[in-house]
Amino acid sequence: MWKEAKVKILVAGTGKRCAPFMETLNGVHGLSLKCLVDASCDPSSMALAKGLELDLVRTPQEYRHLDTMDVLVNLSRDQAVTEVLARNKAGHAVVLEGVGARMVRLIAVALRKAGRFEDRFRQASREMDVIHGEGGRIVGKSKAVQQMQDLIERVAPTPTSVLLLGETGTGKDLAARSIHAQSHLKHKPFVSINCTALSPTLRESELFGYKKGAFTGADTDRKGLLEEADGGTVFLDEIGDMEMGLQAKLLRFLQTGELRRVGSTRIRLVKTRVIAATNRNLEEAVRHNEFRSDLYYRFNTFTIHLPPLRGRKEDIPYLAYHFVTKAEAKLNRRIQAISPEALDSMDRYDWPGNIRELENVIERAAILCQDQVIEARDLALTPSEPEQAVSNDPMERPTMPQPRSEAYQDRRERIMDSFEKKELQRYLVEAQGNVSKAARLSGIPRRTFYRKMNKHGI
Repeated sequence: MWKEAKVKILVAGTGKRCAPFMETLNGVHGLSLKCLVDASCDPSSMALAKGLELDLVRTPQEYRHLDTMDVLVNLSRDQAVTEVLARNKAGHAVVLEGVGARMVRLIAVALRKAGRFEDRFRQASREMDVIHGEGGRIVGKSKAVQQMQDLIERVAPTPTSVLLLGETGTGKDLAARSIHAQSHLKHKPFVSINCTALSPTLRESELFGYKKGAFTGADTDRKGLLEEADGGTVFLDEIGDMEMGLQAKLLRFLQTGELRRVGSTRIRLVKTRVIAATNRNLEEAVRHNEFRSDLYYRFNTFTIHLPPLRGRKEDIPYLAYHFVTKAEAKLNRRIQAISPEALDSMDRYDWPGNIRELENVIERAAILCQDQVIEARDLALTPSEPEQAVSNDPMERPTMPQPRSEAYQDRRERIMDSFEKKELQRYLVEAQGNVSKAARLSGIPRRTFYRKMNKHGI
């Protein structure tokens, strides 16, 4: 849609006759109503012009910007008015009446519907981004994250299969989505499959599909998830828990792109990129004959290790505020800040559940917090490192926590300001510079949005 109105329109006729037409056009992107011409200056015309903030004149010649109009619509049914408009219009302008005028109205209706659908699509996309991490956007500034993002950027444009290794909760699904989002397949299907969520008896039929009558309950032919992802990307999570027989079929699929539905003799060719992930040590699984070595070497072409959260603690403030944004959207609550004590508590915790645990802790804290500020007590975390022992020697001064607290305060403010500015800029880009729409998408009142823009010099 257009960012600013471009097509300027003049309408001739009484307010009663023109009101339905002009109210339909009013507010449509790309159209701008400028003037109403009514020789009688009917009260309905005066009310309509006032309501739509238009100029009202008796004759077209009285309107000093007539030569700048792009479309002149005569709804007065007076042929003389049409002739006057035709004589005084700009060279590029068109004069419409009757069927032409109705066509403009139909186009305007279609544009308004398109605008509403676009707004809904953007809103739905924003909600999906909030749920799935904004199309695979990985949050963090640590060296470990930067190295991981560099590997993702390098492998994404290629068709190579990728193996993601990391502990539970380190964001393997998000990394897979990031690879897909940065590849040439980003507009194609992305199918995520958790291998542990499927019972052993159903895994083959879910992955490869089945033919009608293949087993009890197979009433119709059904595509498998690999076939559903044809042309796109399939993500196999927890592949280390797949049984050996199914591993052999998966290996053949990776090598040839061929699959055969359960109960069928027909071979189908499917072209899809496969990304796999596991929290197991596959080398050890291969040694214990729990994972096929040829499948491991097939995936081992390109491996990305995802660091645990305890190894990238400098990213905790960024992640915490990111999850605060998600919690606000999910819980319909407004969170203003995370206290320095809460950030300090998160920094001293070991996070055995990694990023997933942090997300759950932030959501719980968002529910419990008071005065729109998350405090350490809302997190209910037990520090993983022992507290500093207190000396009984009165001559030995205890280490004062003030410098750390002040450093944390400065760090929190800097991170929060940077995060807030980037979010404002992202919403403005998404709304194509329209501040009102950006405020609507963000859920922030427009006046507050303007104040935050001024604060960050946007």
